[in-house]
Amino acid sequence: MWFENLFGFTEQSPEQVRKNFLLEGTQLTSLANNKTFDCGTLEIPSLEGLRLRAAAIAHKSTERTTLTQVVSNVQKLHAAAENRRAMFQVASQFNLLEMAAPDAVPEQGVGIYEHDNTQGPACAIAAGGGTGGCT
Repeated sequence: MWFENLFGFTEQSPEQVRKNFLLEGTQLTSLANNKTFDCGTLEIPSLEGLRLRAAAIAHKSTERTTLTQVVSNVQKLHAAAENRRAMFQVASQFNLLEMAAPDAVPEQGVGIYEHDNTQGPACAIAAGGGTGGCT
């Protein structure tokens, strides 16, 4: 029920979901409950592109970037105050969708993610505004 709780309506079809959203720039508004979310922008850079961008900004920051590998429940990590502004890299599928079962299809929506306790769906729910906007 995470989708319904966040956006105020139940997914019925991709078309119906799109009709219930207004996207202006990076602001996604649910027309069902009038709540607005910052959904960001989707980028899929190449590894070389990432390296170039990282090199271009590396000298500008006075903060040290830390990288930590942990085995944990990603939902608890998202909820921890010390992880505010953190970025999580988790196991996920390559098509930007998370399928809770082998017979699941994108037309079933993203509400089904709550039944999948793996990392990808957990992170998709934690970033609900961006996930709902991709429906």
